[in-house]
Amino acid sequence: MKITQIIIENFKSFANRTVLNTDKPIVCFVGENNTGKTTIFRALDFLRNGVVKDTTITDYKNIHRQDHNLSVEITIQGNLTASITNFAEEKYLNYIERDHNGNEKMRLRRSSEVITITQNNRQIELNEKKICIYNPNTQQFENPTGFDKAIGSLFDNIFVWSEMNADDVVDFGSTKIFGKLLKEVSNQFEQSQDWADFTTAHQIAFVTGANSLRNQSQNLMSEVESALSNFYGNAQIKLDFSIPDPASFIKLGNVIIDDGMETPLTEKGSGMQRAFALSVIKVYANYLCTHPANPNLIKPLFFFIDEPEISLHPKAQYMLISALNNISTQQQVFITTHSAYLLSMFQNQNTAILITTKNNHQNSVVPVANMNTFPFSPTLAEIEYFAFDIISNDFHNELYGFIEEKIIKKGFNFDAWLNTNCSIQINKTRTRIRRNGSHVRENTTLMTYIRHAIHHPENTLNPNFTEVELQQSIQEMLNILQDPNFLAL
Repeated sequence: MKITQIIIENFKSFANRTVLNTDKPIVCFVGENNTGKTTIFRALDFLRNGVVKDTTITDYKNIHRQDHNLSVEITIQGNLTASITNFAEEKYLNYIERDHNGNEKMRLRRSSEVITITQNNRQIELNEKKICIYNPNTQQFENPTGFDKAIGSLFDNIFVWSEMNADDVVDFGSTKIFGKLLKEVSNQFEQSQDWADFTTAHQIAFVTGANSLRNQSQNLMSEVESALSNFYGNAQIKLDFSIPDPASFIKLGNVIIDDGMETPLTEKGSGMQRAFALSVIKVYANYLCTHPANPNLIKPLFFFIDEPEISLHPKAQYMLISALNNISTQQQVFITTHSAYLLSMFQNQNTAILITTKNNHQNSVVPVANMNTFPFSPTLAEIEYFAFDIISNDFHNELYGFIEEKIIKKGFNFDAWLNTNCSIQINKTRTRIRRNGSHVRENTTLMTYIRHAIHHPENTLNPNFTEVELQQSIQEMLNILQDPNFLAL
């Protein structure tokens, strides 16, 4: 099951209608700070949960377009019939659309636009308080009775924010993720013989035993009774030491980790804390999406992880990437990142990379069209160029070496062949130092000039190339890779 398309309009910094194609198991949003990566996640959270406490719909609109409506829409594609049949009510089967290939899809939308529609012969008002689903029969978005609650039975979202505090996850309270998992364990433990034995021992120690806490506190309570009679009148006081439920004991627990040194998790570094939190969230996700009566049935689940590389050293990032690749075989994963290293490790054919940009206080998103420059793509330098607009000597070297090998292997002169077949100008002059120490002047292409400058920094007889020239040379080589004459080699 995948979210194949996201449409955002007038949501915070996304003033214009922005369409994102996300039909891949892993979707990566990259870009500079304040270009809208996390805002996309916030938009999807809004779609699912609506306006959060202590905010109004105005807080979600673009600050320069407060008089316009906002909307967030997604298309989910997959085996929706099975999902609805196993986890929801069959009436929602009527909302499944099918494309010309027979693929099942469903469109969900939340909008601030206030409209009245006719639904089941009734007038229904739609607004930002209601999540809507598209009805292909009536050709309109609707809010079926009970759908706001039913949506949670159809699919789940797991958000991991960059500012996430590990304590929020590794909290033993019953309302926190770790506490919810442990509560399930405690419910089973309550049926065990060990709990029955503990209950008996507790009763003796606190209530019925000769030396129980109640008996030993009797003199204290008699004094309190006597004092109470002076203020209120005669009354009996008895201490109650009823045994708490197992969940109450769980709240007193702690997480101890031994990674060579056994210490509480709270005393570990931020990298370990975040890794542990992500691990707990993964287990919790499996718990959420598994059918309560049939563990073989899995509900759709989507992961949204904001900057997963935070606080993780390269080796830990490598392990995280392996885990995310594994998760993506069952559940779609969305991430935001600044890490070119992290992007380079994903399986490229399974990954969509979208670049967020900012122009005149408005954010936009463009897909990375080409991350298959080489047979060995993607390289770190290639990702830095396409995803982060970093112009590097390394990417120039990779391009030059790849092109040169194909030309030289055919027995041609590099510059001469490019000049004849690809119209690359030989318009740079460089001074080369011979082995005997003499100098010779020669004409070259810009790319050859830069290549020799990179590989022979000891030669100071030539002017340094500029960043503009480096960019021009890289673009020329990218064009060569698409040239029919080069492709025919």
